[in-house]
Amino acid sequence: MHQPIEDGLEDFLTARAGTEQYKAFVAHLAVCAECATEVGLMKQQAEWMHELRPPADAEPSAGFYARVMDRIEAQSAKSFWGVFLEPVFAKRLALASLALFVLLSSAVWQAEPAPELYGDNPVTVLAGEAMPAATGADPGRDRTVVLTNLASYNTGNGPVPLLPVSSD
Repeated sequence: MHQPIEDGLEDFLTARAGTEQYKAFVAHLAVCAECATEVGLMKQQAEWMHELRPPADAEPSAGFYARVMDRIEAQSAKSFWGVFLEPVFAKRLALASLALFVLLSSAVWQAEPAPELYGDNPVTVLAGEAMPAATGADPGRDRTVVLTNLASYNTGNGPVPLLPVSSD
């Protein structure tokens, strides 16, 4: 592109050219095909850019910004504790608590009584009853007796008693 075209291109495209400068510009375009092609392409691009401009009445209607702010505030993150104040959730929470209470109450009510304490029960032995002897008749019982005796082996009260052990 030649110097006269570069100097007056913006004025030509925006239609602000003076009469002498405009005449010199048009005269050069008539002589130079290269400059005429480039100016034609630039003029077409300028028209496309004007088409992309929004229309003058594209402003939002009255109250638009207020409605947007109201919607943003309505969708803002709520507190974790605010969930408990919602009526639907509070009703469900109350029903679930009632169901859990009924379930636990029935479990306690139908529970078996505590087992009685027998002589070979480890609780009885640790409670201070006399230590049973391992007779050798029942290996499972003998194992329980030996383990219970080992668990209560040294109580710190005098000499250590001998532990009865089966012959197995």
